[in-house]
Amino acid sequence: MFDLPTIRTVLRDNPTDPPAPSRTMAAVAMALAGAPNDLQLCFILRATRPGDRWSGQMAFPGGKAETDDPTAEAVAIREAHEEVGLRLDDAESLGALPLVSMRPLAGELGVLSPFAFYVGRRLPQLSPNADEVEDAWWIPLAHLWDEGQRDTIDWEHKGQTLQFPGIRFGGQIIWGLTFRVLAQWSSQLGAAIPGANDKPKMRR
Repeated sequence: MFDLPTIRTVLRDNPTDPPAPSRTMAAVAMALAGAPNDLQLCFILRATRPGDRWSGQMAFPGGKAETDDPTAEAVAIREAHEEVGLRLDDAESLGALPLVSMRPLAGELGVLSPFAFYVGRRLPQLSPNADEVEDAWWIPLAHLWDEGQRDTIDWEHKGQTLQFPGIRFGGQIIWGLTFRVLAQWSSQLGAAIPGANDKPKMRR
């Protein structure tokens, strides 16, 4: 599995220029912790809220930019603290990942700017903000690349049922926008996560 030196090198050698904060951008924090050769990644389960397009889904801590956010990375840092009490101000910034379009089937929503951080060997306690986050975990990277955790999820859209690739964790599925971030990152690292190349398909 990928160790910290490898991740540092890949992100350093493939720099991404993040966008300026705006109403059409959001940022997420991909916070890594643990021993350099046994890393874990922070995930949240978004609270179920009316009007939230990603309500109830697995995700990285993050959210939309606000007018006083100086940079896209600052958005990710602020949101990680607000959502799970994770302080990334003093964490090692590993770099920005390629932008991901927040484009569901209904149309363009903007861009997502992911940022990777290493917070140290100790796994910080996560304190979910109940208004925004139902639960939060540190998930080993090995779990994400485990073929045995490959799964799919059905999503209803305009009277049709679409099947999306995902990764099983407990009783949840990592899919959609978060899965696409992971798939793109895994491509950078040179080893695609299971299902990374699978396209959504219509259920018959």
